[in-house]
Order: sequence, then C-alpha cells, then structure tokens
Amino acid sequence: MKYSYLNSGVNIKKADEFIQHIKSITKRTQIGYFAGLFEHSLFNDYCFVSCADGIGTKIIPLIAKKDVKTIANDLLAMNLNDLICCGAKPLFFLDYIAANQIDVELLHNFINELNLILDKYECTLLGGETSELGDLILKNNFDVAGFLVGAVKKENLINKSNVKKGDSIIGLKSNGVHSNGFSLIRKLYFDKVIDDVFFEKLLSPVKIYYDIVIKLNEKKLINSCANITGGGIVSNIKRALPVGLDLKLDFNKIPKCEIFEKIVQIVGASEAFKTFNMNVGFVLIVSNEKTDCVMELAKDWQPFVFGEVV
Repeated sequence: MKYSYLNSGVNIKKADEFIQHIKSITKRTQIGYFAGLFEHSLFNDYCFVSCADGIGTKIIPLIAKKDVKTIANDLLAMNLNDLICCGAKPLFFLDYIAANQIDVELLHNFINELNLILDKYECTLLGGETSELGDLILKNNFDVAGFLVGAVKKENLINKSNVKKGDSIIGLKSNGVHSNGFSLIRKLYFDKVIDDVFFEKLLSPVKIYYDIVIKLNEKKLINSCANITGGGIVSNIKRALPVGLDLKLDFNKIPKCEIFEKIVQIVGASEAFKTFNMNVGFVLIVSNEKTDCVMELAKDWQPFVFGEVV
C-alpha cells in the first residue's frame, strides 16, 4: 500500500485553496503568512501580532498517555514559533478546549502545565473557553486550540520585503516531526508499519525557537524567517519570500536524522518532504555577509546553510 498524507485524510491542496478564498474575502495581504499584523493609531510605535493554532491529531496519543505536559508545550510552541516570524514578543494567550465530557483532573493538570510554560516566556494566560461537545468529540477525548497575541516595535518588525537575491537560507534543527503529519503517522502505527518504540520517538515535544530568533532580531541580523510546519520545507519558506523571488535548496546539506530516514523508506522522499519538516524546524533568511555571524550566534541550535534566495 502506498501511504500518503492525502490517503490518511488530509488534503493540503484544499487547505491552500481555502486560504486563497479567505484572502479574497478579507482583502488582507497578511493572510497566509505565519501571523497577522494589526496597527492602530493609539500605538504608533508598535504592531500587534496574533496567531491561532492547535496541535492536530498528535493530541490523541498524548491524551491516551495523559501527557499533558507535551500537549501544553506543543500548543504554545505551534503558536509562538509562528509569532516570532514577525519578531514579536508574546503578551497574552487564550485557550479553547472542546471536550466530550469535562475531566476535571486531566484538564486541571493541562491548564497548570500551560500556565507554567507561559510564565517562562512572560506571557499571561488571559482566559479562554471550555465546551462539552458530546456529539462532536469522541469519548475520553478533547481538543485544544490556542490564540496568542504579541507586540513588536515597528523598527524591529521582521519584514519579508527585506529579502534579496543571494540571501542565505539557514536551517535550525527540529526535535523530530514536531506536531505535523500525525494523521499519516497514526495510520502507519495502526497498520503496524511502525512499532511502539518508533512511534514514541515521534511524540517528542515541539522545539521552541523564541530565544534565538529574538536574540538575532535584536541585532538586526534577520531579513525573514519561516516556521516549518504542515506542508513541508519548500512551501513554508516560500511564505517568507516577497513576490518575484524564489529559493534554491540543497537537501543534502540537512543533517541526517534516523527518524526521517525511516519515514522516507516508508512513504518515499517526495511525500516525506511535502508533509514533514525533515529535520528543519525553523528557517532564517539572512544577508550573505551576515551569515557567519548568525551561524556563530546560533551554534547551540545546530544551524546549517542549505540554500539561497534566487
């Protein structure tokens, strides 16, 4: 059997088509980027930045393990890694929980873990909504979404219009598959194509890139950046490029990883690179003359140059 994201129930092309419909309705050019910008005359020097995300079907095996710590980490990570693509710092967070029935102890533990990790980034858990949806959510399950709002000084805004031909594309290593492609991963697991040990490795928490991105941005070293989530490497980097520019990548420069090598063996390279981050968790686009400096400052994040803007 040929395994793909599509035959496991996820149609990326339709998702992209829907985004185009949203753009046409709202007339906002920021739709489709990693986070939305909002300017107001009351705050002349700042842009507000906002995003919303969940952790997909990865939550199902995490609930089975009652691993609320990873659920909380991933919920913030999926949002915060989008927010920092604009150079913003987080202000406050709201959560939405949709449950079959409220398990007070389990959800208490989840909110406690979420609050702890938000504190680490000086972000306030401002509120949210919890709904019991017995006809919609399966028994013993719940889903979570997060809504993150941050701010950035306009002078520090990461703006893809700064990208130019010849800029370097620097990858920062991932911590596995992060929180994408789990409809396909779970199908492989249910069909016993992958075993318990390998499946457990795929449940590792999403890496948060906030510290290094903010550090580099404060030094004016970033022209643009991309959070590599659903849709793979190429489509996500293209979201960080202005019209008229493209990218030239050398996938051989990406550090080898046992997890992704096995995934390629199962689903093929084309499907793997369309669906997963393939060990590229986050991408920095920087001027060629600043590349060495960025590589040195980001050395603890295992950076590698694997392409250029063309």
